[in-house]
Formats: sequence, structure tokens, C-alpha cells
Amino acid sequence: MQNKVVWVLTAILGLASCIAFPLLIMKTDGNSYEQSSLDAIAKLDNPPAAVPSSRPKQPDILTYWVNQEKKSEQAGLTESAAAYRNRIDLYAAGLPTLPLFTPNKPNIQTPSTNMELYLRVPISVQPLKPTEFAIPATSALAKHEPASGVYIGMLGADRRVGYDVTKIEDVYGRKHALYLSYVGWRKVQTDTNTYFPARTAERVKELDGALQIGWEPRFGLNDVQDDEYVRRFAREAKASGIPIFLRYASEMNGAWVPWHGEPQLYIEKFRLIHDIMAEEAPNVAMVWSPNFWPPDTIDSYYPGDAYVDWVGFSLYSTPYSAEKEQLKGTMIDTFAPLYKRYSHKPIMISEGAVAHTYLPTNQAYWSWAESQLGYMYGLLPRLFPQVKAITYFNFSKAQAIRTNGNYVYDIGENPFMDGYYQRLIASDWFLSKVEPGVDPIQYRYTPVLDRSLPTGQQTVLVYPKLTNEEGKPPFAIAIYQGTQFLGVSYEAPWEIDIQVQSESASEPWYVVAYNDQMEVTAVHTIVGPVTGANSVTP
Repeated sequence: MQNKVVWVLTAILGLASCIAFPLLIMKTDGNSYEQSSLDAIAKLDNPPAAVPSSRPKQPDILTYWVNQEKKSEQAGLTESAAAYRNRIDLYAAGLPTLPLFTPNKPNIQTPSTNMELYLRVPISVQPLKPTEFAIPATSALAKHEPASGVYIGMLGADRRVGYDVTKIEDVYGRKHALYLSYVGWRKVQTDTNTYFPARTAERVKELDGALQIGWEPRFGLNDVQDDEYVRRFAREAKASGIPIFLRYASEMNGAWVPWHGEPQLYIEKFRLIHDIMAEEAPNVAMVWSPNFWPPDTIDSYYPGDAYVDWVGFSLYSTPYSAEKEQLKGTMIDTFAPLYKRYSHKPIMISEGAVAHTYLPTNQAYWSWAESQLGYMYGLLPRLFPQVKAITYFNFSKAQAIRTNGNYVYDIGENPFMDGYYQRLIASDWFLSKVEPGVDPIQYRYTPVLDRSLPTGQQTVLVYPKLTNEEGKPPFAIAIYQGTQFLGVSYEAPWEIDIQVQSESASEPWYVVAYNDQMEVTAVHTIVGPVTGANSVTP
């Protein structure tokens, strides 16, 4: 998520309950700019009634920005410090009075985004439907699958963790449920004299975690046999005593791996490994995991529902595509059609990340990457409830250079992503332990299809599809009904708590997006879900 702005309309200016709290907890002795910014904000009067937050673990946006500005200053990161100061100033200034919008005259010539609305609905009111978008509510859960929520996972190849999984919680502020490790085919782990990564598994067990293993038949599919190597690996996996997600021969649809090109042979070998694991290692869940690109050959490699516990995808956002800068859109655009085909299974983003630096030019895309991270962890799990795990491929600049990579994915090497990742995973949507059947999320999102809203307190999620070439998300998104302001959000997942009065329930409503110049850049008065192949209907 890039920039966000609070905005307070002339008729409802003020932030009493929103401002008093951050003023108390953020007052410092040594930062004169921080105090002057807060003094400016405190001048706003006539505060609106605060809507109870649905995310109590997350600090308010002003607290977050001020703290991040202070951290950036202390670290000597002048660029990010200036960006956070600008956000604070915009928060204090508010937005100008809006022109009157009508359904037939939104006054926006080139919208920066297409916005879609979803309404939070209790599962008891609208259970999962047996459609292509979700498994039937009566279906049995897969091995290790939670009933709701998302396991958070990580490959700790970043600068600060350095493959020591025991550091992840201290560095990123929350315990993770999954830890990613790669295993070369027929490779002996010399420190333990095992084929299975026993030392890593021991550390993961101490963390009460689970292990995702990328098991790669580097000598080709013909070398995959029912032999002592595979059997011993399976027995050692069982002996680890932890949940294992075995991502066998992943990204098979890509020509860059030696197990690509023979779909029928691939299916035969995947089924063989499945059967051996079922016999030797009941704690192993089989993960079939193609790359999101190219999509046209993915289906031909599918081993069949009986052999797949989880479907995984490698899913990345990068600022370049086909050696050309491409900032428009998000990973949701490419993931939606894949979800439509495979959401009858639990899905994990088994390997995913956002690139913030392009090494061939050494150009940084810090704020762009921040916003893309918001789509990955803020919107994607909510729009696609069958996504039950996300493992971040946290790969440092040094590692990328060593392996001749083009991108840096390390969260800690981008001052915008670092704090934002921790902020996003604080949500109750994310699970720190693999617990089959755990069910923390008792609601889903359903598309808003007409121009009336239910009365009472509601939570609305706005999905802004990025249509501008710069890939810039809105600075703020607000909802109105008639001339009444209902609510505003400044960051992904763009959830807005609103109160709809019964006497005004039939009045038309509309959604307004603002950029970081406090200009209206998009207005939607009739909102429907994504249609066709890109549908994200829960």
C-alpha cells in the first residue's frame, strides 16, 4: 500500500477519539517535527463518532506513520522519512470539499482504478456455496487444513534472518506457522547424515511450527523411483514429528526446471511419491504447485484430486515483465483465473513475494512494492477464502546477486515494506500455528450488487483494481450515501466500517478514491463484482 490520507469533510471535521489516543502514546522529547505535525492535527475540531475497529491488534494509521517516520530518521533513511512526513501532513490537512456527484455524471475522465465493493456477511447468514469459488461447507477438510484463516510462512533467506528460522519471530514481530526449505534430489544432509532436512526440522519443531519442503528431482523424472532413497526420506519425514507440506517437483509448467515437458510422466511420478508418503509418512501433505506463469499448460500436469492434498502456486509481483517496466495491475489479476479452476482444494501461495529493486538497473520501487504487498496480504486472502497459507520468499539482495537474479524481495531492505508486513500479518486472518480445523474467521465477503445497503453497522471492503500505468493505488477511499459521509479507509485491505440509517437506506451511495494530491481520481456509483475469468467472488 502506498500513500493514504485521512480526509475530513467540512461537515464532519474532527478526529477526537482518533487523535487523542495517538497524541498520548506518540509524544516524544526529541522530534520537533513529529510534535508539530501532531499539533496541526489536533487543531481539527468537531470529531465524528468513532466506529469500533474490527482489527484491534493494529495501531491507527497515524500512530503507524509517525512511528515509521521516526524509525526512518533514526536509520538515516531520509527518503522514507520524508514520505511518512508527507502522509502525516496530508492527514492533518484533510481533503477539500467534494463536488456533488450524480450517478450519471461522475466527472472523472480517466479513473485511476476500478473499484468493487464487498460486504462482510456472517457465515451463519451466508454459508459457503458448492460452486467453483469455494468448497461445499459439508466437505471434509484436507490434511493440515484450517477451516478458515491463513497460515503465515517464510523462507528466511533475507539479510537479517540468514536462514536461521529461530530469528523470524524477533525480526518480524510474530511467530510464523510455516518455514520453507529446499531439498536437492538424492542430496545427503551432511550434518545429520539424512536425506531429509532433519536439522531444520528440529528447529521448526522447537518453534512449534510446520515445514514446507521444496523437493526437486534435479536429475529429471526418470530418476524418480520407488527406491531406498525415497523410502528413507519418507521415514525420516515421519520421524520429524511435525506437519510437513511436501511441494514435490514444483513449477513443472515452466521450461526452467528439468522435470518440465512430459505431463503424463510427471503425473505418474507425482502419484508414486503420493502413494509412498501415504504408506510411510502420514504427517506429509502433498502439495501440487505450478508457477502462475505460463498458465496455459498448468492443467495438463494435474495429478488428480485423489493425489493432491493442497494446491500451491508460485506467485510474484515484479516491476518488469518481458524486460519492460510494467507497474499496472496486481498479482490478483493473474491469480483470479487460477483460483477459479482450483478452489475446490485448499490453496497455498507456496512461494510468493513482491520485488522492490530491479538489479539490472539497480532501480528501487519502494512505494510501489509497499502497495503490492497490501494486495498480497490485505486483499488476496479476503477475496479468495480458499487461500489457506502464504509463504513469503524473503530473498536478500546479496543472495539475488549470488544466484544471478534480477530482483530483490527482502522485506527488510525496503523501509516501507518492513513495517507494513508486520502490520498486515497482525490481522486475525493470519495463523501462527498449523492447527487442522481451527476456525477464527466467522464471516466472508459477498459482492455488493445493487445500490442499496443493509441498515445498521456494516463492514465494506473495497477492491481497487489498478488501471493506471504507474500502478499507484488510491491514497484514501471513502463511501457516501446521498450527501452523507459514511466512512473512509487509508490502506489495504480497504475495510470501512459504516453505519447505514434506516431512514436513508434507499438513497444511492457511491465510492470515491483520492490520490496523494487530494484529488478525486475515481468515483463508482454502481458497483458489481469482477466478471468472467477474473472473478474473485467468494
